Amino acid sequence: MKLAHGIVVSAHRLASEAGATVLRKGGNAFDAAVATSLMLGVAEPAFSGIGGGGFALLHSHSGENLALDYREVAPLGSSASMFVGGSESNSVGPLAVATPGLLAGQARILEEFGTMKFRDLADPAIKAARSGVGRESLSRRMLVDNTAGVVDKIRRFKTSADVFLGRSKLPLLAGTLAGLAQRGPGHFYQGEILAKTSRHLKSLGGLLCEDDFAKYKVKDRRPVQCVYRDYELLSMPPPSAGGTLLAYGLKIMEELEGRAKTHGDTVALNIRAAVLEAMLREKPNFGDPEFVDVPVKALLSGASARKKADEIRSRAEPPTHSLATGPGSTSHFCVVDGLGNAVAATETIECFYGSGVTVPGLGIILNDEMHDFDTDAGKPNSVEPLKRPASSMTPTMMLKDGIPFLVLGGAGSERIISSVFQVIDNVIERKMSLPRALAAPRVHPTGEGLMVEGGFSRTTVAGLKKLRPQLKVRKRRDLYFGGVQAAILDVRSGKLSGAADPRRLGAAVLA
Repeated sequence: MKLAHGIVVSAHRLASEAGATVLRKGGNAFDAAVATSLMLGVAEPAFSGIGGGGFALLHSHSGENLALDYREVAPLGSSASMFVGGSESNSVGPLAVATPGLLAGQARILEEFGTMKFRDLADPAIKAARSGVGRESLSRRMLVDNTAGVVDKIRRFKTSADVFLGRSKLPLLAGTLAGLAQRGPGHFYQGEILAKTSRHLKSLGGLLCEDDFAKYKVKDRRPVQCVYRDYELLSMPPPSAGGTLLAYGLKIMEELEGRAKTHGDTVALNIRAAVLEAMLREKPNFGDPEFVDVPVKALLSGASARKKADEIRSRAEPPTHSLATGPGSTSHFCVVDGLGNAVAATETIECFYGSGVTVPGLGIILNDEMHDFDTDAGKPNSVEPLKRPASSMTPTMMLKDGIPFLVLGGAGSERIISSVFQVIDNVIERKMSLPRALAAPRVHPTGEGLMVEGGFSRTTVAGLKKLRPQLKVRKRRDLYFGGVQAAILDVRSGKLSGAADPRRLGAAVLA
């Protein structure tokens, strides 16, 4: 099916414009995804960039579907006991850094599916890094407000303070991207960039070395697939927990039929919260599938969903299991071109501004992806050399008759899973328009209680509090509840539309 036009939706207008410009010039969705990703690393460096990694769900108009894993990898010198004791070294500083995979992922996308040269796709990001993107970015706002202590983190490392504090231009990063544009994205894993990065981390006491870069590999994986209502759901498999848990939750909702359809009703909201709890309680069972067995088949069986739905129907009190939930960072974007090719990509440097470590002379802020591992030994997600940490990232597509109908994903730690679930539920079950589905208030269970976003009626919140005394109401459009970016297709007209989460400063741009 040929579509009327293409679309890019991301967490910053400049990134969406960069991707849409590629589509207008005749590039496809895969070319546009690379340009969008690179610009996000410049415009919103607190969330993603070439010092991190991610997952991309790819759909070709020929019908091929691929889950591409360019997640960061634990260094060869890492061990299961390295973070035991609760030190912050797994989230700040050199020990927190895992081998970045983003540029390897981009190289793989272009090699297999792209039509344009990396140097042309990198040019808008290079120019933006040189000239600056202005102060209208969430990353800049976080520095002004010292959100989650990001300024304190950056000040620990002189190179990072010199690059980010009081400045809107990123000339060092521009130079690095220009060099990669000339030599190709694979140059990140060899030569001067590799030498400077590993030397700097070693000087700070880090583990990442040249051998880690040499051993890095992008993984092709089979998407999680299931039928939900009249749609085919595609999402990210392990090491992401997101796709499996999303499919599991939707199957539970399907078993519960119409009991949770009226958005805002106390009973419906309590059921939604119970389904989210059931989903998130399974996350500790996830890890790198090359190291541990992950219960994907069991969770996606109809029997598991039916059993859990029966428990939710009969349960009088909400569960008290503890659910881990971190501060989160991350950025998601969606691209669909006129041929029907589609990309849903979620990329990250883990916590806001990653590890806080920036490589001298390169302007690359490095991830703190070791933070996503369990700090205890003997768990499915414990640290091991060359292992990929479990993730909540959930790039997702819903196909109708083989054509992408809804393309989406989110940001924000475990709120990625809960927010993507709620947006799909809003669109499919509650028949909301896409902008309304994204803007609607959300809930998120933490195990210690239920986080409720402002925007529900007082009557609904009061009724829910009787069922859940530990309920806590947060402000409306709180960044805590993630950032979903989504595109949707009107199958009858072939017209695409998109919406950016109002909790972030994103934009949907037509090509």
